[in-house]
Amino acid sequence: MSGAVDSWPALSFLEGLRPGPDESVELALLASYSADLGSIGATLLALAGKDTDAGRGSPSDFADAVERLRGKARIVIQRGRLAKMRRTPRIAAVLDQFVREVDFDEATHSWHPKAALVRTRSVDGEIGWRLWIGSRNLTECVNRDIGLLLVSGANGGAPIPGADELARALADRAALKGQRSATLAATIAKVAWRAPAGVRVERIRWSAGTGDQPVPVPPPGTDEVVVVSPFIDKNFLARQIQKGAKPARSVLLTTIREIERIGPSLAAFDDLLALDAPDYPIGDPEPGRQPAASAADVIPADDEEEEVGRGLHAKLLFMRSGRKRTLWLGSANATLRAWTGRNAEVIAELLVTEPVEKGLKALLGSARLVEAPSMEHLPDAAALEEEALERARAQVAARWAAELNIDGEGIRLTHRSDLHPGGPHPDESDIVLQVGALHGELLVWPAGQAVVHLGSVVPAERSEFVRLRVSRGDKGLTWLQRAPAEPPFGEDRDRAAFVRFLGARGFLLWLAGLLADDDRQGEGDWTNDEPRERAGLGADPALDSSLPTLEEMLAAWARDPDKFREIERRVSQYLPAVLEQAGQEDPQTAEMLRRFDELWGKLRSGLGAAEIKGKRR
Repeated sequence: MSGAVDSWPALSFLEGLRPGPDESVELALLASYSADLGSIGATLLALAGKDTDAGRGSPSDFADAVERLRGKARIVIQRGRLAKMRRTPRIAAVLDQFVREVDFDEATHSWHPKAALVRTRSVDGEIGWRLWIGSRNLTECVNRDIGLLLVSGANGGAPIPGADELARALADRAALKGQRSATLAATIAKVAWRAPAGVRVERIRWSAGTGDQPVPVPPPGTDEVVVVSPFIDKNFLARQIQKGAKPARSVLLTTIREIERIGPSLAAFDDLLALDAPDYPIGDPEPGRQPAASAADVIPADDEEEEVGRGLHAKLLFMRSGRKRTLWLGSANATLRAWTGRNAEVIAELLVTEPVEKGLKALLGSARLVEAPSMEHLPDAAALEEEALERARAQVAARWAAELNIDGEGIRLTHRSDLHPGGPHPDESDIVLQVGALHGELLVWPAGQAVVHLGSVVPAERSEFVRLRVSRGDKGLTWLQRAPAEPPFGEDRDRAAFVRFLGARGFLLWLAGLLADDDRQGEGDWTNDEPRERAGLGADPALDSSLPTLEEMLAAWARDPDKFREIERRVSQYLPAVLEQAGQEDPQTAEMLRRFDELWGKLRSGLGAAEIKGKRR
């Protein structure tokens, strides 16, 4: 957001997360209502500074991002709102370690904040902070969203009330080992934040979902009230309409679907504006099945959503009284459920200048003026069926108490009856619940059965993500959820996945990139990991150049001995598994890798002796 032009400039969410060229991310806590694995992967690539302009990255970039951010990054979402991709990359199994779910029962409240708190460190050791608050979910969407990006800096910066509460909540939910929420909150309370031009942040409003928050209402003397939200309810809107001899001019921007649903009471607004509704992903992207009903015919449960498309998704409230302009923006829809604190939400309260207000007016100017309908639009049979499936999804998510165990070569899913004796099944007995491993077949989960065997899963594809589906007839909803593994899969699983994913040549390209300190050594796209025939390194002389040379190794050590030791650690962890795989695929490749292993061992011995000799001097 900026006061430089009438329209608010477009800024990529990933661009706001990406560290500078001389920075690295030490901590990243993100909150979202919904997410998908593709967007989570793109987020990690951005945080590692490995993404392209299109938000993509090569297999080696992806592997490096996971290695760099393990134990440093967490994404916290509402349980039951991790979307099933149409084609899930097999390497996405390793993303389970970055996701934590909040077990709110969506029948009463939801985890709905959209925020990111990132700590960076420069090569000179300087600590920097970034804080983003907005309306965007971590899904592959191009909706009209709004966000506020704050960066630390003493020049023109100041502490912001409420930022510490947000940091504490994110740390509590993320549960990163060694990250104490009280310590983080105390640090954030002292950070001086710089806001965009024309914006002063009065406070950050964090709602934990306990239902004890006041709703802003226009004070006497208010000249104008503007509400922008894709989801609305009558009670919240009624509080924004002033009564009396000289009421404030009122404007509402929402979607036609909501206007038809709410009906005649919207005539109380002076201007009623509409933009397209957010599109929704196909509810049941299972191969061989018919897709669910069109999103245009679906009314989501309450005010929760999971969107893609170019529809309206920004959420803000604006009030102008004379020359004072107050703007609230963040995750809360224009509903009492959001604003009174029944949901977990984050909202920034801002004082803005006239040029920033013009950005809001530009958004309003892109909408069309409509009339309030003469009657409320009642949902049809198809919409009611979709609502039933959404309720079933929410019930399964709220009752989820399952864990994974290795059973020989297979995986066993066990529901803990001590937490939810009735199991995770939905109330309506004719709705079928199915479950499966991330890349396995879906199996019917009979009611009353505590254990489901998910079949054989190779170590490289084991994941705490499981697939769930609720269906009735030919309509269904499919999504992903975490089931913690006991014992946890750990780094051994990651290494097996990366070795299988990268192959011998991919591993060496990754190593060459690390040695050259070059972020653009990789090739391909991490989301495209379909099995393909691998050429042996020795089969094509052009591929021999993938082998790092002794000169490259020595140059890397001379440039940064500490970083070289980190590279050395990765080689020692990964090379044995790469050798084993190469031996199975191509003996000539395996022989070349063994020669490289010998060279690497001699180099390590020589450098180790040189370091010891240097210390003695």
